[in-house]
Amino acid sequence: MENKTGNIVIFPKWRTRLEKEGLQAVNEKRYQDAVASLQPLLEYGAASHDAITGLLMSWIELGYYEEAESLCKQQMKIEEDHYFEYLHIYITILFQDNRYQELVDLLDEVFNSEEVPHQNRTQLWQMYEVSRKLLEDTNKQVGEKLVHDFFKGMEEEDLHKQWRSVAQLHKQSADQYISMFKPILMKEAVHPIIKTAIIEWFRESKIEEAVTVFKFGKTAEVVPSELNLLQSEYIIKQIQMRLGAIEQSNPTMYEMLDQLLYHYCYVRYPLYPDENELPLVVEALKQLGHEYLQLPYSSKEDEEDVSLYKEEIELCEQHYLIIAGQ
Repeated sequence: MENKTGNIVIFPKWRTRLEKEGLQAVNEKRYQDAVASLQPLLEYGAASHDAITGLLMSWIELGYYEEAESLCKQQMKIEEDHYFEYLHIYITILFQDNRYQELVDLLDEVFNSEEVPHQNRTQLWQMYEVSRKLLEDTNKQVGEKLVHDFFKGMEEEDLHKQWRSVAQLHKQSADQYISMFKPILMKEAVHPIIKTAIIEWFRESKIEEAVTVFKFGKTAEVVPSELNLLQSEYIIKQIQMRLGAIEQSNPTMYEMLDQLLYHYCYVRYPLYPDENELPLVVEALKQLGHEYLQLPYSSKEDEEDVSLYKEEIELCEQHYLIIAGQ
Protein backbone atom coordinates (compact mmCIF):
# COMPACT_ATOMS: atom_id res chain seq x y z
CA MET A 1 0.00 0.00 0.00
CA GLU A 2 1.22 3.49 -0.88
CA ASN A 3 1.11 6.29 1.65
CA LYS A 4 -2.03 8.37 2.08
CA THR A 5 -0.91 11.09 -0.28
CA GLY A 6 0.06 8.73 -3.11
CA ASN A 7 -1.83 6.16 -5.15
CA ILE A 8 -3.74 4.19 -2.56
CA VAL A 9 -4.47 0.51 -2.71
CA ILE A 10 -6.18 -1.03 0.30
CA PHE A 11 -6.52 -4.78 0.25
CA PRO A 12 -10.16 -5.95 0.45
CA LYS A 13 -9.46 -8.46 3.22
CA TRP A 14 -7.73 -5.83 5.33
CA ARG A 15 -10.60 -3.40 4.78
CA THR A 16 -13.16 -6.06 5.75
CA ARG A 17 -11.19 -7.06 8.83
CA LEU A 18 -10.74 -3.48 10.06
CA GLU A 19 -14.41 -2.69 9.58
CA LYS A 20 -15.56 -5.87 11.32
CA GLU A 21 -13.19 -5.34 14.25
CA GLY A 22 -14.11 -1.67 14.50
CA LEU A 23 -17.87 -2.17 14.51
CA GLN A 24 -17.58 -5.02 17.00
CA ALA A 25 -15.55 -2.72 19.27
CA VAL A 26 -18.29 -0.08 18.99
CA ASN A 27 -20.94 -2.64 20.00
CA GLU A 28 -18.80 -3.65 22.96
CA LYS A 29 -18.18 0.00 23.88
CA ARG A 30 -14.42 -0.30 23.36
CA TYR A 31 -14.28 3.07 21.68
CA GLN A 32 -10.50 3.53 21.60
CA ASP A 33 -10.17 0.17 19.83
CA ALA A 34 -12.97 1.15 17.47
CA VAL A 35 -11.18 4.38 16.50
CA ALA A 36 -7.92 2.47 15.97
CA SER A 37 -9.66 0.18 13.46
CA LEU A 38 -12.05 2.58 11.73
CA GLN A 39 -9.98 5.76 11.41
CA PRO A 40 -7.49 4.20 8.92
CA LEU A 41 -10.42 3.33 6.66
CA LEU A 42 -11.51 6.95 6.69
CA GLU A 43 -8.01 8.24 6.04
CA TYR A 44 -7.61 5.97 3.00
CA GLY A 45 -11.05 6.77 1.63
CA ALA A 46 -12.23 3.19 2.17
CA ALA A 47 -14.82 3.74 4.93
CA SER A 48 -18.39 2.59 4.37
CA HIS A 49 -21.36 4.43 5.79
CA ASP A 50 -21.46 2.01 8.74
CA ALA A 51 -17.75 2.52 9.40
CA ILE A 52 -18.13 6.32 9.36
CA THR A 53 -21.13 6.15 11.68
CA GLY A 54 -19.23 3.87 14.06
CA LEU A 55 -16.25 6.21 14.04
CA LEU A 56 -18.49 9.20 14.77
CA MET A 57 -20.15 7.42 17.68
CA SER A 58 -16.74 6.47 19.09
CA TRP A 59 -15.37 9.99 18.80
CA ILE A 60 -18.46 11.39 20.54
CA GLU A 61 -18.17 8.88 23.40
CA LEU A 62 -14.48 9.75 23.79
CA GLY A 63 -15.22 13.48 23.78
CA TYR A 64 -13.50 14.19 20.45
CA TYR A 65 -16.24 16.61 19.48
CA GLU A 66 -14.18 18.75 17.09
CA GLU A 67 -13.20 15.75 14.93
CA ALA A 68 -16.73 14.35 15.02
CA GLU A 69 -18.30 17.70 14.09
CA SER A 70 -15.97 18.22 11.14
CA LEU A 71 -16.61 14.75 9.71
CA CYS A 72 -20.34 14.96 10.33
CA LYS A 73 -20.68 18.27 8.48
CA GLN A 74 -18.70 16.82 5.58
CA GLN A 75 -20.92 13.75 5.34
CA MET A 76 -24.10 15.83 5.53
CA LYS A 77 -22.97 17.52 2.31
CA ILE A 78 -22.00 14.42 0.33
CA GLU A 79 -24.35 11.67 1.58
CA GLU A 80 -27.80 12.99 0.78
CA ASP A 81 -29.45 9.62 1.40
CA HIS A 82 -28.21 9.68 4.99
CA TYR A 83 -28.53 13.43 5.57
CA PHE A 84 -30.98 13.24 8.47
CA GLU A 85 -29.04 10.45 10.13
CA TYR A 86 -25.93 12.65 10.11
CA LEU A 87 -28.01 15.64 11.18
CA HIS A 88 -29.13 13.65 14.22
CA ILE A 89 -25.51 12.79 15.02
CA TYR A 90 -24.52 16.44 14.59
CA ILE A 91 -27.29 17.49 16.97
CA THR A 92 -26.03 14.88 19.43
CA ILE A 93 -22.54 16.41 19.24
CA LEU A 94 -23.93 19.86 20.05
CA PHE A 95 -25.95 18.42 22.92
CA GLN A 96 -23.04 16.49 24.40
CA ASP A 97 -20.85 19.59 24.10
CA ASN A 98 -23.46 21.69 25.99
CA ARG A 99 -23.96 23.97 22.97
CA TYR A 100 -27.69 24.28 23.52
CA GLN A 101 -28.12 27.67 21.86
CA GLU A 102 -26.54 26.44 18.61
CA LEU A 103 -28.68 23.31 18.75
CA VAL A 104 -31.93 25.22 19.26
CA ASP A 105 -31.06 27.77 16.53
CA LEU A 106 -30.16 25.02 14.05
CA LEU A 107 -33.32 23.00 14.66
CA ASP A 108 -35.47 26.14 14.43
CA GLU A 109 -34.03 26.62 10.95
CA VAL A 110 -34.42 22.93 10.01
CA PHE A 111 -38.05 22.73 11.16
CA ASN A 112 -38.92 25.93 9.28
CA SER A 113 -37.13 25.19 6.02
CA GLU A 114 -36.94 21.43 5.49
CA GLU A 115 -39.31 18.50 5.11
CA VAL A 116 -38.20 16.29 7.97
CA PRO A 117 -39.31 12.63 7.86
CA HIS A 118 -41.68 11.77 10.70
CA GLN A 119 -39.31 9.39 12.49
CA ASN A 120 -36.44 11.89 12.35
CA ARG A 121 -38.70 14.77 13.34
CA THR A 122 -39.80 12.95 16.51
CA GLN A 123 -36.19 12.31 17.56
CA LEU A 124 -35.06 15.83 16.73
CA TRP A 125 -38.05 17.42 18.45
CA GLN A 126 -37.34 15.52 21.66
CA MET A 127 -33.74 16.78 21.66
CA TYR A 128 -34.98 20.28 20.81
CA GLU A 129 -37.36 20.39 23.78
CA VAL A 130 -34.78 19.05 26.23
CA SER A 131 -32.14 21.49 24.95
CA ARG A 132 -34.51 24.44 25.09
CA LYS A 133 -35.34 23.66 28.71
CA LEU A 134 -31.66 23.26 29.61
CA LEU A 135 -30.90 26.52 27.81
CA GLU A 136 -33.61 28.33 29.78
CA ASP A 137 -32.30 26.92 33.05
CA THR A 138 -28.72 27.84 32.17
CA ASN A 139 -29.67 31.35 31.10
CA LYS A 140 -31.70 31.83 34.28
CA GLN A 141 -28.74 30.85 36.45
CA VAL A 142 -26.35 33.05 34.47
CA GLY A 143 -28.85 35.93 34.51
CA GLU A 144 -29.35 35.74 38.25
CA LYS A 145 -25.61 35.83 38.82
CA LEU A 146 -25.16 38.82 36.49
CA VAL A 147 -28.00 40.72 38.18
CA HIS A 148 -26.43 39.96 41.56
CA ASP A 149 -23.06 41.19 40.26
CA PHE A 150 -24.66 44.37 38.92
CA PHE A 151 -26.29 45.33 42.20
CA LYS A 152 -23.13 44.38 44.05
CA GLY A 153 -21.34 46.83 41.75
CA MET A 154 -23.95 49.45 42.68
CA GLU A 155 -23.25 48.92 46.38
CA GLU A 156 -19.51 49.10 45.83
CA GLU A 157 -19.84 52.04 43.41
CA ASP A 158 -17.83 49.94 40.94
CA LEU A 159 -18.78 51.30 37.51
CA HIS A 160 -16.76 48.70 35.63
CA LYS A 161 -18.55 45.84 37.41
CA GLN A 162 -21.91 47.45 36.60
CA TRP A 163 -20.88 47.93 32.96
CA ARG A 164 -19.59 44.37 32.50
CA SER A 165 -22.70 42.88 34.09
CA VAL A 166 -25.14 44.81 31.89
CA ALA A 167 -23.03 44.14 28.78
CA GLN A 168 -23.34 40.39 29.42
CA LEU A 169 -27.04 40.68 30.26
CA HIS A 170 -27.54 41.90 26.68
CA LYS A 171 -27.29 38.22 25.66
CA GLN A 172 -30.53 37.52 27.56
CA SER A 173 -34.04 38.88 27.34
CA ALA A 174 -34.74 41.77 29.69
CA ASP A 175 -38.42 40.86 30.13
CA GLN A 176 -38.09 39.23 33.54
CA TYR A 177 -35.78 41.96 34.87
CA ILE A 178 -37.70 45.13 33.91
CA SER A 179 -39.14 45.79 37.36
CA MET A 180 -35.66 45.56 38.91
CA PHE A 181 -33.92 47.88 36.45
CA LYS A 182 -36.61 50.49 35.66
CA PRO A 183 -36.10 52.44 38.92
CA ILE A 184 -32.36 52.65 38.23
CA LEU A 185 -33.02 54.81 35.16
CA MET A 186 -34.41 57.55 37.42
CA LYS A 187 -31.66 57.53 40.04
CA GLU A 188 -29.43 60.57 39.81
CA ALA A 189 -26.50 58.69 41.39
CA VAL A 190 -26.41 56.11 38.58
CA HIS A 191 -23.92 56.95 35.86
CA PRO A 192 -25.48 58.06 32.54
CA ILE A 193 -23.52 55.48 30.56
CA ILE A 194 -24.88 52.66 32.74
CA LYS A 195 -28.37 53.95 32.01
CA THR A 196 -27.55 53.91 28.31
CA ALA A 197 -26.47 50.27 28.53
CA ILE A 198 -29.73 49.37 30.31
CA ILE A 199 -31.91 51.20 27.79
CA GLU A 200 -30.07 49.54 24.89
CA TRP A 201 -30.66 46.18 26.55
CA PHE A 202 -34.37 47.00 26.80
CA ARG A 203 -34.43 48.07 23.15
CA GLU A 204 -32.72 44.88 21.98
CA SER A 205 -35.25 42.87 24.01
CA LYS A 206 -38.07 44.82 22.28
CA ILE A 207 -39.56 45.99 25.58
CA GLU A 208 -42.86 47.73 24.82
CA GLU A 209 -43.39 49.06 28.33
CA ALA A 210 -42.65 52.79 28.72
CA VAL A 211 -39.72 53.70 30.95
CA THR A 212 -38.69 57.05 32.39
CA VAL A 213 -35.08 58.21 32.14
CA PHE A 214 -33.35 60.96 34.07
CA LYS A 215 -30.09 62.32 32.63
CA PHE A 216 -28.27 65.63 32.73
CA GLY A 217 -31.07 67.27 34.69
CA LYS A 218 -33.72 66.24 32.15
CA THR A 219 -36.44 63.59 32.26
CA ALA A 220 -37.89 61.72 29.30
CA GLU A 221 -40.33 58.85 28.89
CA VAL A 222 -39.49 56.41 26.11
CA VAL A 223 -40.69 53.05 24.79
CA PRO A 224 -37.50 51.02 24.24
CA SER A 225 -38.91 48.94 21.36
CA GLU A 226 -39.57 52.18 19.44
CA LEU A 227 -36.04 53.56 19.81
CA ASN A 228 -33.66 53.50 16.85
CA LEU A 229 -30.08 52.35 16.76
CA LEU A 230 -27.90 55.22 17.87
CA GLN A 231 -26.13 55.47 14.51
CA SER A 232 -29.40 55.89 12.63
CA GLU A 233 -30.88 58.70 14.72
CA TYR A 234 -32.02 61.72 12.72
CA ILE A 235 -30.26 64.26 14.93
CA ILE A 236 -26.90 62.51 14.53
CA LYS A 237 -27.34 62.39 10.78
CA GLN A 238 -28.07 66.13 10.80
CA ILE A 239 -24.88 66.90 12.72
CA GLN A 240 -22.82 64.65 10.45
CA MET A 241 -24.25 66.42 7.42
CA ARG A 242 -23.25 69.83 8.82
CA LEU A 243 -19.72 68.51 9.29
CA GLY A 244 -19.65 67.32 5.68
CA ALA A 245 -17.30 70.06 4.51
CA ILE A 246 -14.68 68.93 7.03
CA GLU A 247 -15.03 65.34 5.80
CA GLN A 248 -13.97 66.54 2.35
CA SER A 249 -11.20 68.91 3.42
CA ASN A 250 -9.75 67.07 6.43
CA PRO A 251 -10.82 63.38 6.70
CA THR A 252 -8.64 62.84 9.77
CA MET A 253 -10.40 65.62 11.69
CA TYR A 254 -13.81 64.42 10.53
CA GLU A 255 -13.12 60.89 11.77
CA MET A 256 -12.12 62.28 15.15
CA LEU A 257 -15.20 64.53 15.35
CA ASP A 258 -17.49 61.69 14.29
CA GLN A 259 -16.14 59.59 17.16
CA LEU A 260 -16.59 62.47 19.60
CA LEU A 261 -20.15 62.88 18.37
CA TYR A 262 -20.94 59.19 18.74
CA HIS A 263 -19.53 59.03 22.28
CA TYR A 264 -21.33 62.24 23.25
CA CYS A 265 -24.68 60.96 22.02
CA TYR A 266 -24.09 57.50 23.49
CA VAL A 267 -23.64 58.91 26.97
CA ARG A 268 -26.73 61.13 26.53
CA TYR A 269 -28.87 58.39 24.89
CA PRO A 270 -31.84 58.62 24.45
CA LEU A 271 -31.82 62.36 25.29
CA TYR A 272 -30.38 64.03 22.20
CA PRO A 273 -29.70 67.69 21.46
CA ASP A 274 -32.78 69.36 19.96
CA GLU A 275 -32.91 71.33 16.72
CA ASN A 276 -32.09 74.61 18.50
CA GLU A 277 -28.93 73.13 20.00
CA LEU A 278 -27.61 71.76 16.70
CA PRO A 279 -25.61 74.84 15.62
CA LEU A 280 -23.95 75.02 19.05
CA VAL A 281 -23.06 71.31 19.09
CA VAL A 282 -21.64 71.53 15.55
CA GLU A 283 -19.61 74.61 16.44
CA ALA A 284 -18.33 73.00 19.64
CA LEU A 285 -17.18 69.96 17.65
CA LYS A 286 -15.44 72.15 15.06
CA GLN A 287 -13.60 74.10 17.72
CA LEU A 288 -12.51 70.93 19.51
CA GLY A 289 -11.29 69.42 16.26
CA HIS A 290 -9.13 72.45 15.43
CA GLU A 291 -7.85 72.68 19.00
CA TYR A 292 -6.88 69.00 19.15
CA LEU A 293 -5.05 69.22 15.82
CA GLN A 294 -3.62 72.67 16.71
CA LEU A 295 -5.07 74.33 13.62
CA PRO A 296 -6.25 77.97 13.39
CA TYR A 297 -10.00 78.54 13.52
CA SER A 298 -12.30 81.56 13.66
CA SER A 299 -15.56 81.03 15.57
CA LYS A 300 -18.86 82.53 14.43
CA GLU A 301 -20.94 81.57 17.47
CA ASP A 302 -21.23 83.00 20.98
CA GLU A 303 -18.16 81.69 22.78
CA GLU A 304 -19.89 81.33 26.15
CA ASP A 305 -22.70 79.16 24.82
CA VAL A 306 -20.34 77.03 22.72
CA SER A 307 -17.93 76.49 25.61
CA LEU A 308 -20.68 74.79 27.62
CA TYR A 309 -21.18 72.23 24.87
CA LYS A 310 -17.43 71.76 24.47
CA GLU A 311 -17.17 70.95 28.17
CA GLU A 312 -20.09 68.52 27.97
CA ILE A 313 -18.70 66.79 24.86
CA GLU A 314 -15.29 66.39 26.48
CA LEU A 315 -16.85 65.16 29.72
CA CYS A 316 -18.88 62.56 27.83
CA GLU A 317 -15.76 61.51 25.95
CA GLN A 318 -13.89 60.95 29.21
CA HIS A 319 -16.79 58.96 30.67
CA TYR A 320 -17.07 56.81 27.55
CA LEU A 321 -13.36 56.02 27.35
CA ILE A 322 -13.05 55.25 31.07
CA ILE A 323 -16.05 52.91 31.19
CA ALA A 324 -17.08 51.69 27.73
CA GLY A 325 -13.77 52.10 25.96
CA GLN A 326 -12.01 49.36 27.91
